[in-house]
Amino acid sequence: MKIIIPRIIISKLIEHSLIEDPKECCGYLMGKENEVKKIFKAKNIHKNPVTRYSLNPLDQISAEQYADENKLDILAIYHSHTLSQAYPSPTDISNAIESGWIDPIYVLVSLVEKTRPIIRAFNISENQSVEEVIIEHDGEAYISPTENS
Repeated sequence: MKIIIPRIIISKLIEHSLIEDPKECCGYLMGKENEVKKIFKAKNIHKNPVTRYSLNPLDQISAEQYADENKLDILAIYHSHTLSQAYPSPTDISNAIESGWIDPIYVLVSLVEKTRPIIRAFNISENQSVEEVIIEHDGEAYISPTENS
């Protein structure tokens, strides 16, 4: 499985994460099939936003209305990890299952290294298994200058 996130949206994900740092940011990625067309930022209303996130329910309603009005689907829920790697924590996994939101992909942005954010995507299933989803983007793939030199 894969998700296609255009580079402009990847840059907006990173920007949102850095602006909210040290708090975790969160929001939705919308599109069709497996291609993201829109980022929809949400407010993190968790009482401890540095290490946890809770999407504002009013933002969820607005996101669903926007998606319906624009004939888009909510493809992913994203949030940042400001102090840990881009992998769902046990809390992230249990919250996904308890919320019933296991159809969308979960996109995580790690800010452990602020100058080199890492973005990864995952499917979380009802049985708590976590499977990485490939992220593709528009344009050429980056090839390290040290390879094939």
